[in-house]
Amino acid sequence: MDFKNLLIHLDHSSGCQNRLKTAFKLAQNLDAQLTGLFVVPDYIVPSYVEAQISVDLITDVTEKAIERAKKTLAEYQQLAVETGVSMESHVLEGQVIPILREHSKYADLLLLGQDQPDDPDNSSYGLADALLFEGGCACLVVPHSGNVETPGKRVLLTWNASRESARALREASPFLTAADTVVVLSSEPNDGSSDMARGHPHALELSRFLESHGIESISSGISDTDLSTTDAIIGQAADMNADLIVMGAYGHARLREIILGGVTRDLLKQAPVSLLLAH
Repeated sequence: MDFKNLLIHLDHSSGCQNRLKTAFKLAQNLDAQLTGLFVVPDYIVPSYVEAQISVDLITDVTEKAIERAKKTLAEYQQLAVETGVSMESHVLEGQVIPILREHSKYADLLLLGQDQPDDPDNSSYGLADALLFEGGCACLVVPHSGNVETPGKRVLLTWNASRESARALREASPFLTAADTVVVLSSEPNDGSSDMARGHPHALELSRFLESHGIESISSGISDTDLSTTDAIIGQAADMNADLIVMGAYGHARLREIILGGVTRDLLKQAPVSLLLAH
């Protein structure tokens, strides 16, 4: 299925500019519809101060937040007009994860931002983590800084023969079929793989699978055992000047990922280019 319906999460953060530029270019290149959602969170009052905060104050704070969001959204709409892109956009009040989760069911790709701990206006923290499990489509996480290229010309496909890798491969197929270069960075299946999978020539089978879909690929591997998987992926992306990394997310049990960090969480923070994730 092609990417014909793009959904982008909007906020006041400086990193949202990169997200918008990426969305505009993708909408043009893919002839896709673009929808932007700016979610104003419900004002939640801690129970221990409920008696001291009036309903009028809560209403005033919420109304000001909505007005600020509408003003920012108008600026984003003007950017879309100047770029020649039609963007349907909305300011919604509620909790961001449930709202994006429901709207993602009717999208082909959800564009999110990297977390920016130093930007108080950034509302991306935890979104990719949650929506990879709860959302209805793949997530494209766009870096918050740097000169981000439109993803899809030079694609780094990471592969460890897991179910998550296979899902990401299929979700990324519109990018892979149109790419100028596809490099497959493969590693052996992790210890959670079945006995039947052990010793299987995964890289060769993947190459054959891609070729059957008209996708030419270059095979690579993690040769430096001193490098972490995250560093190997980032290094390979730099070597090939990749504009997109495709990865199956959270291959281990999620609790283990949270405790140990994990490649998914590392790349969500460190990826220098757009990152397409699927679980």
